[in-house]
Amino acid sequence: LQIIQDGDTLTTMMTTTTKALSPRPIPPNEQTSSKVLHPIYQSLDSHNYSKALKLTSSSSPSSEWDIVKALRIHALERTGKKREALLLLWEVLTNGVVLSGGNDSSGDGGSNQAEEVWWELRERIQSVTDAADLVSDGAAHGSGGNAAWMDPVERLDLRGFACVARAGISRSGNANANVDASSAGATAKTFSKGKSSKGSKHSNNGGDTSKTKRYPPVTDDTVLSTLAVTLRIEGLYATLSEMYFQATEEAIAPSTGEMNTENLQSVLEEAVCVHFRSVCDCSSVEKKPSDNGYCNNHNTNGEDNSNGKSQTSERNGLSDEQLRCKLPNLKTLLQLTTYYERMQTSSLQLSKLSGESLHFQWTAISSLWYKDSLVELVELLQTFSNTLAMNGDADNTDVEHSQIPSSRRHRIQQQVCSMLKIRSPSELQPMIQKLKQKVALLPRLAESLSSRMVKNKQHRQEQNPQGPSSQAKQIGYGPSENDWDVYLETLLHQHKKEEALEALKGIPCSPMTHVIGDDDSGGNGADTNTNDNTSVLPQIHDEHTIENHIGSVLPYTQRKKLERLSEIALELGKYEESARGYRELLRAFPDQWTYWMGLVDSLVLLGTPRELVCGTETKRAVNRDGWNSCRAFAKEVIASLAERKGGRSLRGPYLVLIE
Repeated sequence: LQIIQDGDTLTTMMTTTTKALSPRPIPPNEQTSSKVLHPIYQSLDSHNYSKALKLTSSSSPSSEWDIVKALRIHALERTGKKREALLLLWEVLTNGVVLSGGNDSSGDGGSNQAEEVWWELRERIQSVTDAADLVSDGAAHGSGGNAAWMDPVERLDLRGFACVARAGISRSGNANANVDASSAGATAKTFSKGKSSKGSKHSNNGGDTSKTKRYPPVTDDTVLSTLAVTLRIEGLYATLSEMYFQATEEAIAPSTGEMNTENLQSVLEEAVCVHFRSVCDCSSVEKKPSDNGYCNNHNTNGEDNSNGKSQTSERNGLSDEQLRCKLPNLKTLLQLTTYYERMQTSSLQLSKLSGESLHFQWTAISSLWYKDSLVELVELLQTFSNTLAMNGDADNTDVEHSQIPSSRRHRIQQQVCSMLKIRSPSELQPMIQKLKQKVALLPRLAESLSSRMVKNKQHRQEQNPQGPSSQAKQIGYGPSENDWDVYLETLLHQHKKEEALEALKGIPCSPMTHVIGDDDSGGNGADTNTNDNTSVLPQIHDEHTIENHIGSVLPYTQRKKLERLSEIALELGKYEESARGYRELLRAFPDQWTYWMGLVDSLVLLGTPRELVCGTETKRAVNRDGWNSCRAFAKEVIASLAERKGGRSLRGPYLVLIE
């Protein structure tokens, strides 16, 4: 954690809040839990959602339990009461909850932190809330409802609904609820003042208790999984990722006692999957400039800016249109890096807890993905930093040559600073330097974890050379294909191709069945990749082998080993070694055209791109000796296939002769 986290962040993660937190509402014992929850689960399983709503109503003494609220949210969503379900979900996640960092949030989202943390859920509630909902809420609670749950644009027209609200409340018999335009406008400010929410029938459950008690985030695996069902149905993956992030943050330093290890491992495993799903859902928004360098050739006044002179200075970088087009990309990259960081942190905690090689694989892979995302983010931040810095200098020297007008530049700066949570663009460079340090450390961390994983398994295999036996659980298996792939990927990410090539040569692999005679070496002698020193058979005996082992137990295959050896050798310019690998592959798979092309690249083109050889502008002479060798090998394969009993002609070798 010290390698991948900043000191301040790590201190925040490991520091418990000074306030005394109450345990979250849970069943007092297993017997009571079974008695209350069993009828609810039966109702849900039989799709009797109306009965489930009755069993989870506020009149029930168990209605304050997290699991009961989670089941009620599911029932509300299934019956089409989406808004009520989302409001109750908001209450579970925010009502009296002390979030990461020690700040609490009230049930109506009164704190700024709650608005930022649960922004996606808040926006979804606003999108399904209209004035009619406020009238309904006011009739139920004797007030005008919470206008903060309305969309900000619709909230501007709230005064137009004052008479409708007054009429609706008077019909409901609430004589004391007098909603006028002034009270409606005052209600719209309740969000920022942090008053108690009345947007749901369930927002005031528990009376005044919720105002005095403070709770940690939800950490129970069953409750999280139940809430996740509704979040997945609604497509709220950012909220889902945040929910599991808060749970894992609480698990690092529990505020109300130690967590169960089995529950913690289950939460961490699901957190990794949730963060990965959030990455997949985080669509890339990229608005590419047109050929002349602008996203839009027309300004707000409808004038044509295709010549680029009215908005851009030749000596400066990007225009204001180009910067605005990059703002969605910045937002997307910030979300991606957040999800990758959470995924990497959860994987690291999980691997330390379980010690399983699969979890170390997750950590190494997520570290590489996190690094790639940071590289893109650093490049984009550097663009903003350079452009805004140039404009700042131009603003101080010559306003006439300023690339972006002052007002537009100021708005862009505000948006960038708001996204990055900084006060001025001058803080961009220190942030970029920190991110570059992470970019340098993450691949080394991934290599360290994956190499340790491979070496530990090799050591265990040496202790048990006869394969798995009664001591399999204590000794384990050798490195699997996935273990080696992750290790090789960490080396290639750091451009350590020589080390990757040497590691590949020593990987034990399952032997490859030859289609053409095994004794045929094509005049190149015996291949070192097929000797007995690196041959190993799969160690799977029955279904218990798979059930009792986490992750893959399949060894590296010789076909994949030869493929990667040939590719890396070709990239390193070791053409003879690459050609030997492709020859060996073609003896087993003579009709695989990609292997023939690899042999041509190794012997004929010598690594030169085909477009430089076949293009009209630049022609380079091919290696005639290599071409003759390639033709001779193709004829040899054709003859070997013809001699086989019941053999049939394949088109691959013939196509090479035409090529």
